[in-house]
Amino acid sequence: MKKLLLILFCLPFILNAQQLNFDSHFTVSSSSDGYGRPRVAIINNNPIVIWRKDSTPKKLRASKWNGNSFDAAYDITSSGVLPSSWDGPEIASKGDTIYVVFTSASTTQSSIMLIRSFDGGVSFSDTIRVSENNPSHKFRMGNIVIDKLGNPIVSYMQYLLNWTEPKQIVNRSLNSGNNFLGGVEGSLFAPGEPCDCCKSSMVVDNDDLYLLFRNNHNNERNSYVSKSTDGGLTFSFVADLDDYDWMLNSCPATSPKGVIFDDSLLVVRRSGATGNNEVVYNKTNKLDLNYSYNRNIDPIIGKVQDFPEIAANGDSVFIVWQDNRNNIPNCFLSYSLNGVENLSLGISFTDSTILGSKVTPHVAFKNNLLHLVYVDNSSYSIKYIKANIGNFTSVNEQFNFNKIKLNFDLLGRITKAPFPYNVF
Repeated sequence: MKKLLLILFCLPFILNAQQLNFDSHFTVSSSSDGYGRPRVAIINNNPIVIWRKDSTPKKLRASKWNGNSFDAAYDITSSGVLPSSWDGPEIASKGDTIYVVFTSASTTQSSIMLIRSFDGGVSFSDTIRVSENNPSHKFRMGNIVIDKLGNPIVSYMQYLLNWTEPKQIVNRSLNSGNNFLGGVEGSLFAPGEPCDCCKSSMVVDNDDLYLLFRNNHNNERNSYVSKSTDGGLTFSFVADLDDYDWMLNSCPATSPKGVIFDDSLLVVRRSGATGNNEVVYNKTNKLDLNYSYNRNIDPIIGKVQDFPEIAANGDSVFIVWQDNRNNIPNCFLSYSLNGVENLSLGISFTDSTILGSKVTPHVAFKNNLLHLVYVDNSSYSIKYIKANIGNFTSVNEQFNFNKIKLNFDLLGRITKAPFPYNVF
């Protein structure tokens, strides 16, 4: 984070701006339906929510919005599939197509499975094995995106049977998930090895694929991006995204997330490099992976901010996370409707009428509608809330920012230059 000297010129003017208008909270699932780690996606402009049922028999479940409320929860996996109780599921959608990936304990060694729907979530397929049937390796922590042709690209972690030699693997399909080409090591050119319990994520931009992951280089737990220009078949370019090195002798179990934003990759993640656990973001050049800054969204000293998620479209960007600023975990939203430079401070979007812990938020944004889900631990349920973008007119002051950038931060530390590795 670089120190900035700001010269401000203020002129009164009439501002035609936009704001978020929140609807009421809805309960998607209750205790008997399960309430583990919800994910939300948009199908035909309506949300579908998936989650884990962790009680026996373990299953993945879903519920769809019917125009007025959420339909009754239904199973999307059978009882013998045994989805992990820790690291999933993940969902990606496009049109009427939905792909869901998760870790399964039903095989001899844990494996990555996929299910799919081509009718908007009305029905789901049987499981399709994504990770290799290799008795010398374990696989877990799957994630997924959809390419421009509607095919799934899956990332996951590979280990030896004793959980050593972690690698971030990318495996893609060319036929809607009927089968997969085989794993490619996306983290190969990063120093050290991937952080062993931090899930990767991906951003797809036509033929370019960006793999985001946390790395472990002699206990330096920085976030990295690895780039493929052929949709994940090969990776040849990798870069460290952090100004300061987060030195930690154990895995923090938190991952970077990103979206395409203008001509850049907008990445959000947790870092504890300053001694404070903060959610930070930067814009990274899509071509050469260089970046110009890392910034806090809403720094809270002495608290833990974690598990950020991001959605964006056009000039609008939405970032959610959980933190314990009031000594009880809660979920917060920072947003801007006119560019990332205007991100708000964090606001709570959870049901304030119910006390207790609220965790693991997720977000989706489409057609000027924001969809938010989270776990309400006190009521053993998954909650959903929607917001739409509304217009208002107000009198405000115009600030003209002239920024003089200095090459040190507020604590006087010299920033570390980004160092992309071009291996070809």
